[in-house]
Amino acid sequence: MPRFLLPLLATFAVAGVASADDKTFTVRWLGQSFVTVETPSGRVIAFDPQVMSEFERKEPVKADYVCVSHPHNDHNRVEEAIADGKDPKKVTVFQGLKADPAKPNRPAEWNKLDEKVKISDSVTYRFRTFGCYHDEMSGLKRGKNAAFVVEADGLTFCHLGDLGHTFTEAEAKVIGKIDVLFIPIGGNYTINAETAKEVADVLKPRLYIVPIHFAVEGKPDSLLGPDEFAEWFKDTKKSPDTNTLTIAKDAKADKPTPVLLGWEAKKK
Repeated sequence: MPRFLLPLLATFAVAGVASADDKTFTVRWLGQSFVTVETPSGRVIAFDPQVMSEFERKEPVKADYVCVSHPHNDHNRVEEAIADGKDPKKVTVFQGLKADPAKPNRPAEWNKLDEKVKISDSVTYRFRTFGCYHDEMSGLKRGKNAAFVVEADGLTFCHLGDLGHTFTEAEAKVIGKIDVLFIPIGGNYTINAETAKEVADVLKPRLYIVPIHFAVEGKPDSLLGPDEFAEWFKDTKKSPDTNTLTIAKDAKADKPTPVLLGWEAKKK
């Protein structure tokens, strides 16, 4: 069904090596599907912001760009990605789906995006969407969903939102080469870890696989927890005491590293 060591002076990220002089990306998982990426150019890209009581944040998010995969209220709280005092007009919001004002009772449709944003004379970011579904029945149960593919400062990040199905090889080719994959694993409303493994195998991210949208310890939910992820993704790096992953701009890897983050930076 078509659907569309500057020798030994080194610092280690959660998985991988980066020199102290390298410019880096900082990825933070903020619970559910809320992810931020701070780039070497100093921009913050936020994906699927939420304001769920289960995931209280101690610091505000200061996004420059916000990507929303679909208009469910645990994914589309754009105001949570804009720090107090920042002019909302200076924040660019990309909506993966769009409603037709003339047809208010109709489900939102895919908002096909392929936008280039000039950061400087030498740096341009690219934001693309890939239309997919929230379920395995072409959206009949939960509607449409949009995957975001963002190219920034030399790396490509793919956030799958509330993906509900696998991808074909043809679809993976359209999505293209990616470096870091944010993928739901909680089941019920999205794919589970077993299906996430199938998706990751076809998308073939180069550097990291980061699970999102799953139940966390001490916070009951209708989603599955992360245990199954480590079963399907061998050599998973578990980092429950941090929500942060640092990636060197020139990072290299023979295969992608699955990284299981906590949703907050815990005090030790």
